[in-house]
Amino acid sequence: MSPVPPLRREIIVDTDPVTAFEVFTTQIGRWWPIADKGVFGADATVAFDDGQLIERSADGRSDLWGTVTRWDPPYALAFSWHPGEAPTSHVEITFAPAADRTRVTVVHTGWEAYADAAAAREMYEQGWPTVLDRFDEAAQDTWVALMHRRGPAAPETGSLFEDPRLAEHAAFLGRMRAAGYLVMAGPMSDRAGEGMTILRLPGPEQLGTATRLATEDDASVAGGFLAVTVRHWHPMMRPYREASEPGGSG
Repeated sequence: MSPVPPLRREIIVDTDPVTAFEVFTTQIGRWWPIADKGVFGADATVAFDDGQLIERSADGRSDLWGTVTRWDPPYALAFSWHPGEAPTSHVEITFAPAADRTRVTVVHTGWEAYADAAAAREMYEQGWPTVLDRFDEAAQDTWVALMHRRGPAAPETGSLFEDPRLAEHAAFLGRMRAAGYLVMAGPMSDRAGEGMTILRLPGPEQLGTATRLATEDDASVAGGFLAVTVRHWHPMMRPYREASEPGGSG
């Protein structure tokens, strides 16, 4: 057994394990830093394909990075690792719930395959943080603020709460809650007829999905009773129970 210990890196990403696993596997070509950590350069792609992790160049060449040895969505993934001419080592990645986020742990072993095991481990000690930073960016959930106000079909004065059409908006909020998207919602106490809803959609770049939900799935908006503006929203603070979770790269 190699005297060089396993390399372990850990981060907490702002999404659920199902989404985190999907981003790491089916979407790996979208975020992997292929220009710096690939064989064929920036124009290449990488993907899991039929139990193998393969890089393909723009001119049709391919390089087998590794073969999957464990595929247990959304909890774990493991594969042999030998990109380019590298000796074969082994990578295991686990995805565990951490409050409403996910702890992602990478364990890289098999340094005995290298002529200089310590140097190989040091190289990956420097490389994995870059990869995980890119993955963290790709795995971010999309937070949006829906800013509601009186629509063209609403009365110009009076309380909207007395209008039966507000029930359509309440039904929309109920569907968002059932889907696990709703964070909070309520009226602006100092602005009659205005309110705000915060949604959290799994995965990155979901503003288009949020816009479709807010304008088409909410019948009160589609019918003109309410108007809505959809904006990206970034939570600057979290409940203490989340902030105190151990994590970060380490």
